[in-house]
Amino acid sequence: MLRLRFAVLLPNLRRAFFLLAVVTGLGLLSLKRSDAPTVDCSLVNDGPNNYRILVVGESWASDGKIFPDLPRTVSERLGGRGVRACSIGFNGRNSRLLYAELRKKFPKDRLYSLYEGNAPDKVILMTGVNDAIQHIGASAYVEFTEKLVDYFSDASEVEVVSIPRVNERWFKPPNLFSLIKRTIFRCLYDGCDYQVNDVYRVALWRDHPRLQTIEFDNFIDKFEGHEDNYTLDGVHLTDAAYHKYGGFIGSAMTLARNDAARR
Repeated sequence: MLRLRFAVLLPNLRRAFFLLAVVTGLGLLSLKRSDAPTVDCSLVNDGPNNYRILVVGESWASDGKIFPDLPRTVSERLGGRGVRACSIGFNGRNSRLLYAELRKKFPKDRLYSLYEGNAPDKVILMTGVNDAIQHIGASAYVEFTEKLVDYFSDASEVEVVSIPRVNERWFKPPNLFSLIKRTIFRCLYDGCDYQVNDVYRVALWRDHPRLQTIEFDNFIDKFEGHEDNYTLDGVHLTDAAYHKYGGFIGSAMTLARNDAARR
């Protein structure tokens, strides 16, 4: 008798679990970060014709951690020309969420007010870490990286830093909901693989071969053997490493031949 009742209830139970999974999945997709983006600026050798740099990215671009090393390095390359660098950091956001929040909270007039109403000479995009560890899929990373580049089409140049090397495999999600969502997405979009950095990188290079990129591997080529540059979570750099990273970006970004002459 119990088996008969269970057999009758089983289809309903399956349907209930399926609906619960769908509702939970939709709820997880709708979760948004409530913390505000951080805006920081650094000015080196102020002058009448400062070179303008805007850095937009995830937590690596937050709190001015790469300043003043980045603008100082660029100023040296430009023969002492003044450099004003600003960063906008969106902690924990993948490229899709970052793009949506950027458009909503930083229209062009607000962005360019950081430079007295002028468009930046250089935009540096630092994204991809959260895309990989949140497993949003290579196609989504490529799509919203392209949208971010297009958003700054009126800047003189836009460069994208290739996805930094972090410890993707052992990253610990901050809560149960995040764990469930990442597990679902990891199998849905990334073949249940944990380490997808190179997959996302190759997808971007394949679809946008002419995109200007800064190769992160010239700074740190792999996580193993370089653990002392990272905090215990294996995802964020130490303060000392962030300063070195700012100097690296300043030396690796391209500069037009006439930039120094405009000092």
